[in-house]
This record gives sequence, structure tokens and C-alpha cells, in this order.
Amino acid sequence: METLKLLKTTKLKSTMLLSIFLLLVSSFSFAQTLEERQKITATYDLEKLSQMSIDATEKYTANKQRALELAAIYGWELIIELPNGGKSELIGVSENGNPIYISTTNREGAITTRTDKVHSGGGAGLNLNGENMIVGIWDAGRVRETHELFMSPVNQIDGATEINDHATHVAGTMVGTGDVQGGAAKGMAPEAELWAWDWDNDGPEWIEAAANGLLLSNSSYLYHDDGYPLWQFGYYSWISEYVDNVTYNAPYCLPIYAAGNSRNDGTNPDDGGYDYLLSLSISKNSLAVAAVNEVLNYENASSVIMSEFSSWGPTDDGRIKPDISAKGVAMYSSVGDADDSYANYNGTSMAAPNTTGSLILLQQHYNNLNENFMLASTLRGLAIHTADEAGANTGPDYSFGWGLLNIERGAEVISNNGTSSLIVEEEIQNGEVYTFSVLSNNIDDLSVSVAWTDVPGLFLPPVPDVEDNPTPMLVNDLDLRVSQDGGTTFYPWKLHPANFGTAAFTGDNRVDNIEKVDIVGASGEYIIQVSHKGVLINDSQVFSLIATGIDKEDFTVSSHDGIIETCHFTDNKAIFDIDLGFSEGFSDTINFSVSNLPSGASSSLSFESLSEEGTTVLIVADIQDLTPGDYPIIVTAEGTSETINLYVTIRVLGLDLPLVNLLYP
Repeated sequence: METLKLLKTTKLKSTMLLSIFLLLVSSFSFAQTLEERQKITATYDLEKLSQMSIDATEKYTANKQRALELAAIYGWELIIELPNGGKSELIGVSENGNPIYISTTNREGAITTRTDKVHSGGGAGLNLNGENMIVGIWDAGRVRETHELFMSPVNQIDGATEINDHATHVAGTMVGTGDVQGGAAKGMAPEAELWAWDWDNDGPEWIEAAANGLLLSNSSYLYHDDGYPLWQFGYYSWISEYVDNVTYNAPYCLPIYAAGNSRNDGTNPDDGGYDYLLSLSISKNSLAVAAVNEVLNYENASSVIMSEFSSWGPTDDGRIKPDISAKGVAMYSSVGDADDSYANYNGTSMAAPNTTGSLILLQQHYNNLNENFMLASTLRGLAIHTADEAGANTGPDYSFGWGLLNIERGAEVISNNGTSSLIVEEEIQNGEVYTFSVLSNNIDDLSVSVAWTDVPGLFLPPVPDVEDNPTPMLVNDLDLRVSQDGGTTFYPWKLHPANFGTAAFTGDNRVDNIEKVDIVGASGEYIIQVSHKGVLINDSQVFSLIATGIDKEDFTVSSHDGIIETCHFTDNKAIFDIDLGFSEGFSDTINFSVSNLPSGASSSLSFESLSEEGTTVLIVADIQDLTPGDYPIIVTAEGTSETINLYVTIRVLGLDLPLVNLLYP
């Protein structure tokens, strides 16, 4: 993003593509260019991904073989045919010795999610149809590639042979053309290429696809123990940990999962329809999608009607899941009986590909403007940031998530990046506080979101008779705060995991890896800070920041040293790096000055003016006699037509340290 010039790539180990992945390249056709795909995977630890794929294959093969052996003894069914083309298949054995099944989640999408607005002729003037983009699908069987609904390439990568209705319907929802059936079965990205696999050995295949630059994947199914013991609802399993491990090591890859359709099946009768999420949809770094009815004309939250079946959260640790809602009722698309066969299906199985096919258009739009793709955390954050309000209360909830997917608004944020919106991809190191200021446009509400791809949580084996283990799965806990100089500090949304249906409120969010602050009636200048609790695993955390409702900024001033801690009587100076960024095509000379210094302190700048992007270093000296407390300092950057204030703070620590008990020696 040219406006801020603040993108710092992930400090993941970069290696040459290993032979296991080189052998796979010949089996993939490339819609995205080789250069684009190399950009995506340049920061990936491909050696680690390769080993993860090998380990996953060995684990999957051994577990499935054990399941087949036990099935022969106990008479477990291997394949169960479900209504509406659905399927359930035995794929393993749980830690408790129960059979594990993988099941589809069956139960006019583009209008509901406003995806039709960004299509050619859709009114937004963007002509986004998925050209030269790739989406992936794992499903219950082979997609009928010869179906008339598929005009763009559909490639069954794994050579699966059994054509499946569910897989064909999901594929059509994602990439079906609008040139047949009067456009009634048109998919979200009608000109995108589809890579398809069946769900057998899906984990290693997904890793390989991610290592080959796959940005978005759709899995409209769930893993579950036969009989649904109550402990597994909302439980962060080894499957959830596995998803987060892959996405952490492939940070451009965003998996989309169906939330499930279990809410009214009676398996968890005591929670009022809540606490029904399973396996894949519990992971932190993915998007879990709820199914709602069609919305032809969104007016307010009451326009969005929840389906009768969509599974609700929360996770056991209280995270906001599902993440987003999309149409999943009466979705008309292709099925596998013949090249011209169609059907209406219901389910989060349909809401998920609706979302996946729609989001690839935002990646397409971003790449068209910036010649690179968004991190998965940016895309996930953008989808959540721009969602339309849904549900009875303002803010997120455990049924609709953050609201109804709105692709048109997401595209607008990308188009207006650097004017009325900001999209920033940054990295925070241990002890840093990233800070910058924005001006409200005094018209719209100011909204700021931070999202990040978190380190995998700690998989805790299930404890008998313990249904909901509240241990947070968040590892690197970032904190978003928005404030006015001398005024109110605004906190992000959060939910109460012990009271599922209560309204969201604001406060310190310790469980979610996305935080959003909304300021109604915003006016004037606001300070945005991103900090962290404790020690960051791997010493740093990449994050994505999105802001809307701001005034146009030709240049930006920011710092990773938003708060510098010093010791009373010991440290005599504090040093701040002040970073200057220009919007695309902008040039000017920016003059810097310092004000609001603590009494007795002095300051100096390494550069008092800059005519190009760069850094000036602020040194505040003679601070050793300051009493403990916070001392905010203002750095003013003044251009020809714009003035921006940056607020940094010296935090003087006292000598009243807590008592430390030695453990060794």
C-alpha cells in the first residue's frame, strides 16, 4: 500500500522450494502469474510446510487404517448418504476411541452479500469477476467439470473419480457462469479458476496448495465424533491447532469453513441454541460462516434473518465465532447428475462458498491497484470491518458473528485506501507500541480494526465431564486503543462467554485475534495505538489495521515507539523513531516540531524537515528527575496544505518494584 509505505514482510524463514513441492507444480495450472505466486510464498517457511505435510500424511494414514480395522469389528458404517447430495464418511478414530466422521454441512447469494455490485455491469464500476484468480475447494467427491455452468477451468487436482452433487453445487456457487439458466445459478467469481480435491487426505493437500500460492480455500464440512459428545462443541482440538499452524506458516492463505447446521438438532439442549461449533470452525485464523436468508435490500440489522439451522458459537474460550454471515438458504446451483442438472440446497455449506467466491474478488481488486495481494489477516479483517450490522444488538454476537458480508463496501475501502480509508500491514516487536493519528471526516463513524494471524493455540486433550474449558487460545495478545488527546479512550468490542445472548460491550479483549473500535459521531483528531501484553512468541507479530471514516491524508506520520519506558533517577533520555510516509504521487517538504515537553526536559530531531519518505529521530533528554508517570509529547508534522500531530509518551517507572522470589539458585 503506497499511502503509508509501512508494509513490513513477515520475518518467516524463506527457503528454496523443496522437491516435494517442486514435483507438485506440474499438476497445477497457473491462472495467477508465476511472479505473483512467488510474491505470495516468498516469506513462507517452505521447509517447515513440507515437514508438516509429511507428518500429516503419516498421521492421517495411520488413523484411518485404525478406523477401518475397528469398523470391521464394531460394524461402523464407512459411508453415510445424507439428504440434498450430502455425505458422511469415516476418516479416523478420536482420542476416546470413538469413530470420527467428516460430514458435509448442507441444510440468490450474490445479492445478499452485494457481490453482484462489483461484477461487470453491477453498478460499482469495478468489473470484478475473478479473472486470473484461483480458488480452492475440498469437498465430498469429484466436481462434475463438464457441467455447463463451468466456463472457466475446473481442475480436479487429486484425480478423484466419484462425481458428487454436493461438491458440484459448492463449486457452482463459487465459480458458476451467468451465461446459462438466465443467470439464476451465477457464482460469485464466474471467471475464476477452481482447484478441486475430495476430502480424503485433505490436510496435506491443503498444505501443498498453500505452498503453491493458494490464497483462499473452501471446506463445507466438519469433523466430529460419532454421537457428538458435548465436550467437543466449541473445543479447540488438534484439528483447530493444525489449521492455525498452517496459516501461521502460510500467512497469505485464508481457509473458509462452514459453521455447521446443528443448532436445532437437539444434541446440546441446555444452551439455548448456542455452543454448537465444531473442529475446523473453531480455529482462530480462519473464517467460519453462518447461513442467513436472502437479503434483497439491506436497510438495517432487522433485514438479516437467521436460518433455522445455522450453528452458533461461542468457542469454549469465548471467541467471536462464527465470524461472518452470508446467504445459505435456497441456493440454486449445479449438481452432478448431468451437465445441465441444478438444485436448490440449504446450509452453511452454501454460505461458505458464497463467502469464498466473493472474497477472492477483493483480492483481485487489491492486486489490480497495488500489484500485490493482501495478507490473510488483512482480508479477514476487511470482511469483518465492512460487514453490515445483524442481530438484535449493536456489535458482534455469537450467532451472526460480526454481521452480513458486504463485498461492495469492502471494495470501496480498497478503492479509497489513503483517502477516506486506510489499510496498513505492519509488524510489532516485543515492547513496541505502534501509534499514529487520524482526522475524522466529521461525517461517518470512525471505525478501526486490527487483525492478526496468531501463533497456534495449545491443544489441550479433552477432560472427561468438562464441557467448556475457558482457557484462552490466544497466544500473541495485541491491544487496540483509540483516544483523543486529553479525552476518552475507546476500547474494542467483546462478548461475555458465560452469557451467550447478551449484547456486546467494550473493554479489554483477551481472546479474539481481531479487535474493532467503533466511534459514533466522531469528530476531530484521534490517536490509534497497537500494543501487546506479555512477551510475543517469536519476538514479533505481523498485524493488519483498517480504518474508515477518516479525512484524506496526503502524508502520514507514525512511530513504533509510541510509549518508551524509562527508570526514575536512572535514564536521562528517551529516543523515538518518527516515520514519514507519502501517498502515491504526493511530494512536499514536511517540517517537524516538538511541543508539550515535560518541565526541565529538552529535545532534538535528527531531521527537522524531510522532502521524501524517511525517519527522523526524536531525542528527549534531561528526564532523569521526572517523577513516575506518563508524559505525552506532541510531534507536529506540517506540510503545505496539511498538519498532522503524532502523540508519543515517556513512561517513567518508579522504584516500588514487586518482591521477587528466587527460584534458582
